Amino acid sequence: MEEIIEVKQLPIITEQLAKIKTQVAERVEKVSALVCTEETVKEVKKARAELNTEFKAWEEKRKEVKTAVLTPYEKFESVYNDCISSSYKDADRILKKKIDDVEGELKAKKSEEVKAYFAEYLQSSNIDFVTFEQSGINVTLSASLKNLKEAAKKFIDKVSEDLNLIGTFNNSAEILVEYKKTLNVSASITSVTARMQAIEAERKRQEAEQERKEAEAKRAEEVKQAAENNAPEVLEAPKVEKADDQVLTLRFQVTASRSKLKELKAFLDNGGYEYV
Repeated sequence: MEEIIEVKQLPIITEQLAKIKTQVAERVEKVSALVCTEETVKEVKKARAELNTEFKAWEEKRKEVKTAVLTPYEKFESVYNDCISSSYKDADRILKKKIDDVEGELKAKKSEEVKAYFAEYLQSSNIDFVTFEQSGINVTLSASLKNLKEAAKKFIDKVSEDLNLIGTFNNSAEILVEYKKTLNVSASITSVTARMQAIEAERKRQEAEQERKEAEAKRAEEVKQAAENNAPEVLEAPKVEKADDQVLTLRFQVTASRSKLKELKAFLDNGGYEYV
């Protein structure tokens, strides 16, 4: 293999650059040491321009060398890929697919066997709300079937223990509802207990508020009754006739013609007046 692939050109180029490095360093150091003042600024600008020109020339040479170096490599890489790389990669891809297919079948078979055991043991434990996915069991090729089944059994036994614990509480139904959501028995008990305590506290608060209102209403009624019982008797004020309704006697003398006196008499008669 060493005789087929051999590099000779790059070390020669590197050695030549090493020889030039000292000259470039001396040139740059000399120019960098120039003092820039109002009188010498033009000279410094000129020196800087010369450095940039020199560097540009080196860059052009670098690009030529890069092309000279890369062109053969690119041709070599194309031939290498066609003759070697593609063949190895194709073989690796084919073998990987074969391995994945076989391992996938083995994993699927193992997974189905573990799930079947899980469902059977779950049924024997009289549990109908738990899924295999909730167990968190990761079926891998490296895991033995025995260990996977033990993990399934351990998970279901834990659920059974949790259910037995929940059954000891008076509010077991409420706790079970919460437990089915998370399978976390301690969190479920804590959540339901806190909720029930809050409900009881609110019930007592409402009862106390109702008792307070009833007591206030009772006291108000007692005060009203006491006021009515101790109130002095109120005598009805005598009815006073209006001044216009009082009977009075008015005496006067009228002087008029006969006809006018007749009209006055008729007015008095018709108006219900008493006169003498």
